[in-house]
Amino acid sequence: MKSIAFGLLAGLVGLGLQMHSVSAATDEQSDFEIQRIPVETQVNNDVNYFDMQIQPGKKQVIMMKVKNYTDHKVKVKSELRNSMTQVGGGVNFVSTAKGLDESLKYPLTSIGHVDKKDRVITLNPLETRTVSATIKMPSDGFRGLVYGDWHFLEETTSKSKDSHVSSNYAYSMGIALRGAHYKVYPELKYDSVKPMLFQKHAAMSINLRNTQPMMLQNVQMKAVITKQGVFSQKRIFSVNNSKIAPNSIVTLPVQWQFDELKPGKYKVQVQVKGENDWNKLPMTWKFIKNIKVDKKAADNINDKIMRKPINKWFYISIATGGLMLISLVELLKLLLTGSK
Repeated sequence: MKSIAFGLLAGLVGLGLQMHSVSAATDEQSDFEIQRIPVETQVNNDVNYFDMQIQPGKKQVIMMKVKNYTDHKVKVKSELRNSMTQVGGGVNFVSTAKGLDESLKYPLTSIGHVDKKDRVITLNPLETRTVSATIKMPSDGFRGLVYGDWHFLEETTSKSKDSHVSSNYAYSMGIALRGAHYKVYPELKYDSVKPMLFQKHAAMSINLRNTQPMMLQNVQMKAVITKQGVFSQKRIFSVNNSKIAPNSIVTLPVQWQFDELKPGKYKVQVQVKGENDWNKLPMTWKFIKNIKVDKKAADNINDKIMRKPINKWFYISIATGGLMLISLVELLKLLLTGSK
């Protein structure tokens, strides 16, 4: 009887351990690699990306080596892309100029292009090929920095009866073009605050703009939104060690989690700290605004949010645990009665 009791206790411990799952990550190696070929217009040879200063009106051909490391053919597509600041901070890249800030005078894609024959290449096993892109600087020159990347993407697609699965390997090579008057400073300006749906939750988007052609590094951003009234509530968004791209829109998403967005008056406080890219000078901006959210705007967001899920298994596990505990108590009573 004692062994049965100890076995039941061990079963309860085992049940608790099974509540935790362990996931393992696996490493995958890309089928191809790229290598930058140096150019004479490179300003900083200590970096592994293109950092160039080209004379106004002049053309510069830049080249990359693309090598297939496999024993089968691979197809690689390449394109130039424009830098932008993604939601919450950090630099990302897009292949079009749509949606970029209106202050961006020269997107990289408007002054540069990958040579037509190199936009899609097929590499034989272990083959290496050189691909080219051409950049033509505006004749009137420009201030500050034009920033983007050269994106390389392999697509391997396998089709089955019920699915279409694709695996993508990609590389990105940064391209920084210094203008004739390079040493300018970032400038953040307040744009707006609007209700938004963010990751299926109610949120407020605080929209700022970097209106100058210069990147901001080592950025710290903190936003606090306080609902005014008797039952005041604070919502906070913060991020550290981020970046803001030149001439870009900066959106700070302040999330409501599973709560609904309430109409009313709100106070918005924002602080952004960072370093100017070219001389590491610390810079700080602060914004304080008062806004009003009407019922229609709040309802429009709340109708689309994800509701907090009810964990049925949690209640089932509590009930199961309670029954097992009762059984254990009754079993111990039997053991104690039998030992007398």
